[in-house]
Amino acid sequence: MSKRLSRLTMLAAAITLIASGCSSNSGNNGNGSVTNTDQASPSNNASASPAATEDAVKKQDQVSLKLILPGDKPQRYDEVMKVLNEKLTDKIQATLSIQYIPWDSYKDQILVKLAAGEEFDFFYDGWWQNYAQVLSKNGALDITDLFEKYAPDLYSGLTADYINTNKYNGKVYGIPVPGPLEYPQVYTYRADLAEKYGYTADSFKTLDDITAFTKKVMGADKTRIGGRFNGEYTGSYQSIAFLGTQREFIPSNDYNSPGMLLNNEPVVINQFESQQYKDYLKWAKMNWDEGLVDRDSLFSKSTVTTDANTDVSTIGGIGNAPEGWLGDRTEALSKIEAGARVDAVFMEKGTKMVSSFKAGNFTVLSPSSKNPERVLQFLNLIYSDKDIRDTYLYGIEGTDFIAVGDDQYKYPDGLDATKTFNNQWWMVTPWKNTRLSANATETDKQSIAYITDPNNFVKSVIAGFEFNPDAVKSEISKVSAVVAEYRKILESGSGTQAQQDAKYNEFLSKLKKAGVDNIIKEKQRQIDEFLKK
Repeated sequence: MSKRLSRLTMLAAAITLIASGCSSNSGNNGNGSVTNTDQASPSNNASASPAATEDAVKKQDQVSLKLILPGDKPQRYDEVMKVLNEKLTDKIQATLSIQYIPWDSYKDQILVKLAAGEEFDFFYDGWWQNYAQVLSKNGALDITDLFEKYAPDLYSGLTADYINTNKYNGKVYGIPVPGPLEYPQVYTYRADLAEKYGYTADSFKTLDDITAFTKKVMGADKTRIGGRFNGEYTGSYQSIAFLGTQREFIPSNDYNSPGMLLNNEPVVINQFESQQYKDYLKWAKMNWDEGLVDRDSLFSKSTVTTDANTDVSTIGGIGNAPEGWLGDRTEALSKIEAGARVDAVFMEKGTKMVSSFKAGNFTVLSPSSKNPERVLQFLNLIYSDKDIRDTYLYGIEGTDFIAVGDDQYKYPDGLDATKTFNNQWWMVTPWKNTRLSANATETDKQSIAYITDPNNFVKSVIAGFEFNPDAVKSEISKVSAVVAEYRKILESGSGTQAQQDAKYNEFLSKLKKAGVDNIIKEKQRQIDEFLKK
């Protein structure tokens, strides 16, 4: 999954045109486009439990609930929240306010707020964020005895097995949000260009196939480029270096953190010293040297979302499997270039990725909440009441979105995700319970079916393990700064080969001085202890 608008990886030379999912355990999609799985949808009526019946609700005092989410404040926030709060007041005598914190400071700010005892009611967190730290620091409220009573529909919908799998020390602290089990990598490409030059989805099986396609199109059409960087690009080895392998980052989706497993074996390696990473840097260098990427865009200020909806020059890119947004991208691009069409093909067929089969994202109640019962009633409404859910996720019908049946939506004419209200489903409610873009393609639907099917994944040898960083916090801070300093330049392939070699050696040297070996050793120690139990 994943930023609020998904983190994209690069096109051809590790730059991308389209959104990848964030999450998950990332993570998540780029434009709020979501879908149902084949599970039965819950009732659209509000909870029928004693705590949420009409008589019980009438006895409640009016309260205000505060939610904290990562990302930017959506368009039309005030207008939508006014409508939503009128509905919530009627249903559960509560109003909601949301504080949005930028992604780059969200993890730190949550810890600061919890440590200070700041009063707020609930917040988003995930294993790929700092959920393990939050739990270890008693930053989550124990809702074991409250969950089923005050959010019965949500509790039943998640099933007891799923809830038990996501407990911490036998207690329920965060409400897991079901979504993709993992994100196999796909090549998302301009399907109209592929058709024009004699390529099909079956033509793309390896990086060499993608490179050949890129060169052919660029050779025939000088307006095209293999890939382009954007203002959010920080490197993209995670989408390319380990293609076709069973890989597991520790923590999940923290790509700046040295320490990962390969082939589902409990042996921690430093991925930045691996042969796979070295080979990836050579590949990136080839793309730069041969002009397959837009060199001038390395320091671009453009955003992932803007490029995904406006960049008609870029040919394709490698990133997370689509979650319903291919059709939306096609619609946006075809308005700029008639006939533009995007499609995607899985690059890792035959490889069963590793999954912990646990949620990556959680809704967490703060220990400072004075109204945990009401928070749970609200979450139950988000799950069980379609009107409340639609308003919270998509805004005001007719203004921010148009409902298409019970499980799809589209934007009003002239509008898109950047001009309307939207919240991300994966921070608060199961994927099966949200709407799919009416533009979703067959590839979108096949991709969703694939990444939600347990049969397509193998259980991690360390399923249930979560790394506690406390013992090496200083080293992690120093190493993260080094990785952030070097990754973008190294993984862009820019400069001469001599400059790249010197930069890479300098990178490894600084990692050593910052304490990378201590981090690897500590991760290995904790995994060994976990496996003994």
